Amino acid sequence: MNQYNNKNDYEIIDNADMYYQPKYPLAEAPCSELQQISYEKVMNTSVGRKYQAVQQVNVGESVSAALGILATILKAVNPTLGAAAGVISKIFGFLWKQFGTDSQAQWKQFMEAVEYLVNQKITDAVRSKAVSELAGVQNALELYQEAADDWNINPNDTSAKERIRRQFSSTNTTIEFAMPSFRVSGFEVPLLTVFAQAANLHLLLLRDAVKFGNEWGMPAAEVEDYYTRLQKRTAEYTDYCTNTYDKGLKQAYDLAPNPTDYNKYPYLNPYSKDPIYGKYYTAPVDWNLFNDFRRDMILMVLDIVAVWPTYNPKIYNNPYGVQIQLSREVYSTVYGRGWTNNSSVDAIEYTLVRPPHLVTELKKLTFDERNLFEAETVPIAFSKVTNTLQYVGSSTTWEQSFSVPPIASIKTVHNVSATDIGNLSLSLGAVPFGFSFYNKNDNPITTVGYSGGWWNGIPKDEGSNQNSHHLSYVAALETQTTAGWFPTYPVPLLGEWGFGWLHNSLTSTNTIVTDRTTQVPAVKGNAAEFGATVVRGPGSTGGDLVKLSAYNGGSTQLRIVVRPSATARTRPYKLRIRYASEGNANLFVGKYVVNRWWETGNFAVDRTFSGAMTYNSFKYLDAFNFAANEEEFKIEFRCNSGGPIYIDKIEFIPVNPIPEPEPPKPPEPLKGTYQIRAYLTSNVASLFINSASQPDRELLTIQKNYNQDTQKWKLVYDEGKKAYQIKSLANENLVLTWVSPDFAKGITNHSYSSQYWIIEDAGDDGYVYLRNYANDMLALDLPSSMYGMYFTVKPFDRSSRQRFRFNKLS
Repeated sequence: MNQYNNKNDYEIIDNADMYYQPKYPLAEAPCSELQQISYEKVMNTSVGRKYQAVQQVNVGESVSAALGILATILKAVNPTLGAAAGVISKIFGFLWKQFGTDSQAQWKQFMEAVEYLVNQKITDAVRSKAVSELAGVQNALELYQEAADDWNINPNDTSAKERIRRQFSSTNTTIEFAMPSFRVSGFEVPLLTVFAQAANLHLLLLRDAVKFGNEWGMPAAEVEDYYTRLQKRTAEYTDYCTNTYDKGLKQAYDLAPNPTDYNKYPYLNPYSKDPIYGKYYTAPVDWNLFNDFRRDMILMVLDIVAVWPTYNPKIYNNPYGVQIQLSREVYSTVYGRGWTNNSSVDAIEYTLVRPPHLVTELKKLTFDERNLFEAETVPIAFSKVTNTLQYVGSSTTWEQSFSVPPIASIKTVHNVSATDIGNLSLSLGAVPFGFSFYNKNDNPITTVGYSGGWWNGIPKDEGSNQNSHHLSYVAALETQTTAGWFPTYPVPLLGEWGFGWLHNSLTSTNTIVTDRTTQVPAVKGNAAEFGATVVRGPGSTGGDLVKLSAYNGGSTQLRIVVRPSATARTRPYKLRIRYASEGNANLFVGKYVVNRWWETGNFAVDRTFSGAMTYNSFKYLDAFNFAANEEEFKIEFRCNSGGPIYIDKIEFIPVNPIPEPEPPKPPEPLKGTYQIRAYLTSNVASLFINSASQPDRELLTIQKNYNQDTQKWKLVYDEGKKAYQIKSLANENLVLTWVSPDFAKGITNHSYSSQYWIIEDAGDDGYVYLRNYANDMLALDLPSSMYGMYFTVKPFDRSSRQRFRFNKLS
């Protein structure tokens, strides 16, 4: 990207991908056949195609292995957490698995993947030394695991204690001596994944000594020394990884794009040589080079760095562990081309990558397909795409769209329910012509336009059949295409597409449980105002931060909606905040429930840093204890003075943790024909059909039961959505539909997400709630029991107005 030297900001702007676009080839290719011929000749041979395929596999499998390690750590609970070497033994097999006869193959693959991402070859001497040290680490950890197994079984046996003390010391020394070989000067970037994964093992080892050292018979002073070393190494390793990542971004930014390399980019053949449009493929290829490093190194390095603070057993001492949520958003490969007004890396970055923001969940996608002009050179043209988004805990949605000038009429509007999109594929020509969407299990959801064959999701965790991320955002840039003869051409359409993804550890609600400590990223709030802004994180926090500037008004600046699980209600919790502050400050924290404050406090906050943020910039504030008595409450914040304060995470720690019960098995889906009776009255839901005045907009009212077909409903369950369509028996093509903002009507069935309903047990003599699938924070609502009263769709509040009973008809 050296033609764009005006860009000098390399902060994290998180990104991701399943169809890996390999990088500009290494100066010294690892395949022996390539070593004596030039790059241009190599790329035009079958050897060149093989080279590209091998490197794609290396990157993809490396990312998948790292995601598998991360998933294992995130899911760790007892007895894994309560055993020496418990977590180490779970992730050991990801790092030392047999690829043929080479036990170090995974580590070599990590090196080769990053070499490819930044076009920098590690010398044979540096590689050989690193591999040799990794073999020593492997042997030491195997011996440590054997000693740990002995002690876990015989915790009071003197010889078992002595054995694990001796082996811990030996293993720790081995890793301490090995770590410098993974950060050799000049090769820090291509070795970064190796360094991060080795550092992760070292920190887990030190955690064991702090957690179990007293039981092993270590003197208290020695255990304290290891605690000091754990804190020191966590800070050192974290800062090294984030700084080296930033250095790698600069290297990736300077890579040279070549959109006519069809071994690397076969989907551009022959379009990138088009005499009119070919030049517009350079910018997206250039952006992908930079973004590929950014995305893949977040997945392989920064995600694991984000969990390291929880390895401190004195701060995180809950035996049930911690529920960690990664809030960063990553972006997959951009496909297509732009136009004269957006054909630069900066334009792509500005349009496709969202600035720091509160977490949003993607509820629906809408694609406007326009009619084609005579002799237009594309088979399908999209003129607009709309994201329907929702903040966590909010009952309202909002839209963000990308469009081109409306020069042609709309042919079709495609609506896609987007709450469970785990993967997608594209149909590619000169620009993308269609999108096929799949759920977390890769089961098809729907296709818009032509069916696709180019996968563009995020890799699965190694060993898992489910997708690791879910779609969070779609953006597109304008291009132009030829249609007929002047002045009919060029004509605009959306031709360059990008996709954002969130990790599945990030839940759609802020639910606290009875066993694990729940970490809620501050960016999962539903409001940030009065001087509160979302800012880029330093790379080590797993996402962005909420910055609170001093505000002396009466309102709060950051509000987070929390819902305890059913068993968590009434139980006591401790509220803790992870924060950084640029100056001494005073922070208000309060628990707010339905127009009333309960627990509140104003807390003195000391300055924790100046200049750039580091690991040690972050501290913890114990706020207050509270009882989770309500079905829903808010935790709210305000910086009264000083600061600014940067809120990273809010932690809900059970005071007396107990196991969270297994969720009950869902009941068998309802089938057949029913009447819907309201809790407020014995009257029934009726479809008032008046097609002369309001065709396709039949009103739903409450009426006396006349046993008419307009008062009877057929329930049809969708297994993929886990939701129902509710069809009128009088006209089964009319289904109960939420019509924004708050209407409930019978509308012709188009399988819109707003035409599905989640039936939830109200726990009251057979009554249920009907929550809308498109926005599950909204529910069917009956304001009054008066005859003729219209049903509405209102924020879900579990009131009697929202309770209904299905009476099955014989």
